[in-house]
Amino acid sequence: MTFANLRAILDLNFTLFLLFLATSALLAGCGRQQDETLIPVDLTPVAITYITPNSVILTIPEQVAIDRFQERAPGIEIDSQPFQRNAADYLLDTPPADVMLLWDGYLLRNAATQGLLSDLSDIWSENNLNDAYGDQFRDLSRVDGTLYFVPAGFSWMGIYYNKEIFGRYGLSPPQTWDEFVRICDTLLVNGETPLSLAGQNPFVSNLWFDYLNMRLNGPEFHLSLVAGRQSYTDERVARVWEHWISLLDRGYFVERPNATSEFSSMTALIRGDADNPLNQDKAVMALAPHFSAGELPPVFKAELDFFQFPLTNADLPVGEVAITFGYVIPADATNRPQASAFVGFMGSAEAEELQLQQIGEDDNNVGYAPVHRDFDRALLSVAAKKGEQIVRNADDVSPPLFLAIPDTMQSGFNQVLWLLFRDTDTPIDIAEIQSTLEDARQKAIQNGEYAP
Repeated sequence: MTFANLRAILDLNFTLFLLFLATSALLAGCGRQQDETLIPVDLTPVAITYITPNSVILTIPEQVAIDRFQERAPGIEIDSQPFQRNAADYLLDTPPADVMLLWDGYLLRNAATQGLLSDLSDIWSENNLNDAYGDQFRDLSRVDGTLYFVPAGFSWMGIYYNKEIFGRYGLSPPQTWDEFVRICDTLLVNGETPLSLAGQNPFVSNLWFDYLNMRLNGPEFHLSLVAGRQSYTDERVARVWEHWISLLDRGYFVERPNATSEFSSMTALIRGDADNPLNQDKAVMALAPHFSAGELPPVFKAELDFFQFPLTNADLPVGEVAITFGYVIPADATNRPQASAFVGFMGSAEAEELQLQQIGEDDNNVGYAPVHRDFDRALLSVAAKKGEQIVRNADDVSPPLFLAIPDTMQSGFNQVLWLLFRDTDTPIDIAEIQSTLEDARQKAIQNGEYAP
């Protein structure tokens, strides 16, 4: 097992993470009063180092919570420093930082298995986080039964659609796969392309794999697959590609997904740009993270709404994709008691509502929902309420594929996307796709990229 394998993917992952923060705000509104979070009074005065993304969208609200913590624990100074290097480098420092803000995924889990993160079970128990966060977020914070992560906020994914086009043809957001297919067929009959697809952005494109795998095979199999414990030649994986390819073959997607960026995938849904079209290849729906829609100007964003990815089997547990960010304490952190007090406070309802109060009431800034459940949901925008409910009602929550797999698997999926979207009449060979991914998995195992 080598931690160096993490570095190759961190530039992409961290850039994406900063982009998410830079293109959306957390939430909106003014919070209600919370009971004060208990902070130990006998902590030795010290300055602790906290590494956090360099984004004003996050750091300005966060600083209010940090200031409150320092008022209540005046002997502890928080030395906030923006990321200047890869996260893996900070974990390998001697000594490392005291606290870091990370996200759920491959980096977090491999750091935990290699002994680079502290056990945070005491923070969970002392702050009653099991009840406050819920099973989904407790489960994703565990690695081999130990809690290494205190999550703070999460995003959501959805199928975005143009409300006016749906109304024109008498369509309503579907709940089941059959209803979804009928919508696509209705749109095709009326000369509309049902789906856009950001083929130039593998992070977004592979959300189709995430959701089809979870809906067809269940979230437990999906999590096991992306963790490297299942073969990509499994017949259950073949069913995923059969479903996706069938949608491509029916003409549900834009003709050239390999020429479609994340932004153009969303502008394809817009109709209010007739005088100066943002995109010539129009569609009606797109599976996307909420921050993709957040990049649109408000007047265009108002044309859109979103719905949960439809269910294919009501008997299966429901899995959802979310980017969950939160706090870790490196295993060799110098100031563990003080760091624990800080993380416990930042994960509290009090700290989260302090941050909500700083965001303002602009519904165009749709961002992350807080993990802590003890807050007034009147603070949430309509979109945030819907996104929060989708994720909280799920049986399992997992990170997007490209945050959950090692670099070798990312290369394998990039090859597969090329096979899916290439401009050729050659039929797509599912066996070739499965072989490509299984070869990548075996190579990742040999490279020590998966935990034993």
